[in-house]
Amino acid sequence: MSEVMEHIRQLAEVIGPRPAATDAEVNAADYIEDVFRARGLEVERQEFDALRTASWAFVACHLLTLVAVALTFWLPIVALVPAVAAAVLLWLELDTRGVLSRVMPKGPSQNIIARHVPRQRRGERLKRVVIIAHYDSAKPSLAFSPSVVKNRGIVLTVSMVMTALVPVVVLVAAMPFAEEWKPWTGFAALAAGIGLVVPLFIALHRELFMHATDGANGNASGVAAMLAVMEATVPEPDEAQPRERSYRRGIEAAYDAGVAPDDALLEYRPAGESPAPVAEDAPLGGFGDVEWETGRLAPVAPELPAPVSAPAPERAPDVRESGDWAEEAGVGPLWEEPQERPRPVTAAPDMRPAPRPAPAPVPARWEATPLSISEPDEDLVEGQERLSFEPSSPEEPGTSADDDKHGAHGISAWLGIGRGFDVRKAGKKIGSWDNIDDDDEFGFKAGTAGEVEPLEDHETADAAARIRRRVTENVDRALVEKEIWFVATGADEAGMSGVRALLKANADDLTDALIINIENVGSGAVAYVTEEGAMRTYRADRRLVTQAKRTVRENGLPVKGRTGKRFETSATPALARRFKAMSVMAFDINGRIPNWRWHTDTAENVTASTVEQAVSFITALVRDL
Repeated sequence: MSEVMEHIRQLAEVIGPRPAATDAEVNAADYIEDVFRARGLEVERQEFDALRTASWAFVACHLLTLVAVALTFWLPIVALVPAVAAAVLLWLELDTRGVLSRVMPKGPSQNIIARHVPRQRRGERLKRVVIIAHYDSAKPSLAFSPSVVKNRGIVLTVSMVMTALVPVVVLVAAMPFAEEWKPWTGFAALAAGIGLVVPLFIALHRELFMHATDGANGNASGVAAMLAVMEATVPEPDEAQPRERSYRRGIEAAYDAGVAPDDALLEYRPAGESPAPVAEDAPLGGFGDVEWETGRLAPVAPELPAPVSAPAPERAPDVRESGDWAEEAGVGPLWEEPQERPRPVTAAPDMRPAPRPAPAPVPARWEATPLSISEPDEDLVEGQERLSFEPSSPEEPGTSADDDKHGAHGISAWLGIGRGFDVRKAGKKIGSWDNIDDDDEFGFKAGTAGEVEPLEDHETADAAARIRRRVTENVDRALVEKEIWFVATGADEAGMSGVRALLKANADDLTDALIINIENVGSGAVAYVTEEGAMRTYRADRRLVTQAKRTVRENGLPVKGRTGKRFETSATPALARRFKAMSVMAFDINGRIPNWRWHTDTAENVTASTVEQAVSFITALVRDL
């Protein structure tokens, strides 16, 4: 059994159903926290109050609309209030900004946040990538049954339209000129809102008769994929290097460590003499008051004994006045031209040595052309000597100084040229860069450094991908340049409570972060979601989508982009609050999520290869960001 399937089995079978704000959800959180800590990550447990279920808020909205329909027959003015309130509240609930959910029954839940912060240099700013996956499981609903789930989008759209249409009909019925139209205005309101009985029945049936699923695909598969990405991007505990931090230590700590502070005033005392005790209330840790106006600084030269062999020459006093402390100390100005050295003392005339006689010049004749040695020397006079030379033979190729210095891989060999190579002639022969070919006598002078393969236009993208992979083979940018958060959110099936609590508590840290949500990747074909949202459609972050396309192309992954209209994920609250987020999910051939919020969401219906494919895609995406 693969490791991802082991995580899914632990969450879906060993722990079982994990409704929000329950003990089973706490057990799942403990399991995930143990995996994070075993990897050596810094773990934070964020506790918050979460909804136990989100269905009661929709039940309240539908009931308000039906009450408004009933009041239209007798009191249309009064009916206008619940009708408008129901439309506004439903819009806020579907847009992850619920108001009714704040007064619904709640319970304790938690987010498990693990941070991988690599070592960074001073002044360096790391990119922050946040990978989230909720670990709670949902209650099944008739709206997600195999026979109805294909029309779920239509049912949701009809519900929203009816809820918004009822206030319009009630407003017309409340007008003075519509008084004579009674009771037909009431029947019109009834026709506009009667369809809400179906979603009301589905919500009540879910809360009263349904129990939470095992949540293997939704979302034990997402948690398992997140843990696998963590193992692929975070080093082992013994290889993990702590983040460098700079500390500013006090004077007392410096003395305890046996070193002197940088700004300490050094003082030399006779041997055996101990320093005076320092009062606790002394300023600056015992250094006393410091006066910054100390005047001109003049270094004092140490007193050295004069040499015994000869007395030290007296130095003429320097009568020049200068503001340069170095000049006054006798070391001269910094930018002054070097002074002329004193000439040596000339000895007395009687102590000078007698001059030697200069040698007589010897006449010599130089020939401009080499002469043969065999020619007679009759024309030479006494003292002359015939000079001759033989032209040296050119060095053999391969025995030049470059080759003697660098061996067979000398500079000439590296450039691919010989001793007779003429740059100007070669340039005239080549003419332009378009005439350079690998097969001519010149070619690309890459020498022993390597060969460059010619690229066609259609091979440019593949060549760039190969270069990127070669560059990143030895440098793991996911560990060097990025700070990665792994967040397991709780109670997301209950009004997205977990991710909303995460965004609220870490809004400043997540402003520039890139959020990747993993959800329902246990069956089907892996895809990145470009649009999602139930009430409004939010587009995923452009940078994440663009990089996802590039990652898929460069790595040859069978991953495509899909739209997720009329449903929401854990990334929807982030997109609604203008954070940078994108979801990664898996869809069947019809574009639906397999076994989504239904009893068949078990570990037996999860495909390990699909989860591993999602892990490969997300890992490559994180490295490329």
